[in-house]
Amino acid sequence: MDFKLGKSYHELVIGEEASFTKTITETDVYLFAGISGDFNPMHVNEEFAKRTPFKTRIAHGGLPQSLIAPVLGMKLPGLGTIAVEISCRFKAPVFFGDTITASARIVEKIEKKQWVRMALSWTNQHGTSIAEGEAVVMPPPKTPQPLTDEGDATDRRNPTEKEDKRMALTSVKEVFGKMPEVFNANAAKGLNVVFQYVITGDNGGSWNVVVKDGACQVNEGAHASPSVTLTMSGDTWLGIVNKQTNGMQAFMTGKLKASGDIMLAQRIEQLFPL
Repeated sequence: MDFKLGKSYHELVIGEEASFTKTITETDVYLFAGISGDFNPMHVNEEFAKRTPFKTRIAHGGLPQSLIAPVLGMKLPGLGTIAVEISCRFKAPVFFGDTITASARIVEKIEKKQWVRMALSWTNQHGTSIAEGEAVVMPPPKTPQPLTDEGDATDRRNPTEKEDKRMALTSVKEVFGKMPEVFNANAAKGLNVVFQYVITGDNGGSWNVVVKDGACQVNEGAHASPSVTLTMSGDTWLGIVNKQTNGMQAFMTGKLKASGDIMLAQRIEQLFPL
């Protein structure tokens, strides 16, 4: 199944915004109670709620807050977005039948990490602010664009150069052997990390890549304390390094599995421009 990723860091513009609107029903509240395990009578017992300052049941705070998820994950930046942190301050209750609009607006682009900061807001059908907050998210990577039938201008001028650019790495071992050659020391400033690769299938194996003090070392085998571990088949790994497979799509479809500090995986393309 193919997925269309959302906007990449470079495609996003400060001031862009998106929103999602939903009416909160009694069913929503009971389903959220079952999922979260929060059966506070303020949410599920009308007789109890009558004795509270609200005089009736109210929705869990996390229920309307969760409406920001389809904004970030489906609209802006869109599919493939990873939330790094989200904060929220509640300002007013949400009653059964309220229609809540969750909105997000880009307020800052963090160049060093290529993340974006977004202002979040939640309002009801009366325009009353029920919550405000902030999110820092990692946008999806830029999806490689296929060449047209005619190719680009450079390709038409120099067919040989075009063929050279498209030459593929054909073995897993070749990839790890080439990584020290293409290592970008400028992108490694301040980094002290270990990437552990577990490659399955034919010609697979384990390799660890140590990036420390602006230097890189590639070793065959398992590292005692990796920062992040990436597990995938040899075909998937070769597809990623040859720009035939999008790493984020591979992760989302289960072809690539990651554990540890998965945010570090975003740095690999900058560190090793294969």
